[in-house]
Amino acid sequence: MVISVIGGLDRFNTLTTGLAGKIATVALAIMTTVVTIHVVMRYGFNYSFHWTEEVARNLMVWMTFLFFPTGHKKGMNIAVEFAVAPWAHTAAGKIMKILIELLSLIVLSVCLWLSLGFVERGMGSSSQALQITMGYVYMVVPVSFGMTILCALENLLRLLAGLVGMSVPPPAHTFAARAD
Repeated sequence: MVISVIGGLDRFNTLTTGLAGKIATVALAIMTTVVTIHVVMRYGFNYSFHWTEEVARNLMVWMTFLFFPTGHKKGMNIAVEFAVAPWAHTAAGKIMKILIELLSLIVLSVCLWLSLGFVERGMGSSSQALQITMGYVYMVVPVSFGMTILCALENLLRLLAGLVGMSVPPPAHTFAARAD
């Protein structure tokens, strides 16, 4: 049962983080294009568009938050590896990793809860240049935290299964530097 839940979470997380990564990559390409147009127009033709900085900033926020769940799934987030590495394959190291993942889940859940209020408040304001409702721009924040919570849950279940000696297939996306 646990193995099938982990497998299902892995497939879902791989699909959603892959889609988010593609959207973030498109956002990066558009942001780069917009900034390039802005620089060429400003310094080449002494003319500046009023909307380019706002578009670039919003796309950067979306890009960052859309890549965040992938980073967590692949173990690329900030970690205190030097503290865990010496005991990584011992019971104490496995318990330490479980506690860290539980703490991550708590922090991510609080962030998700707070981000919902952030989106709600953003629905009452609009951007200066584009006149779009800021709540729609902020919507990526709770989506990102929700996706990251699912990735953290998958990681936690893998760690718990490993602690009790269950054989769990590796995640669909693995990061070579990760030493689990």
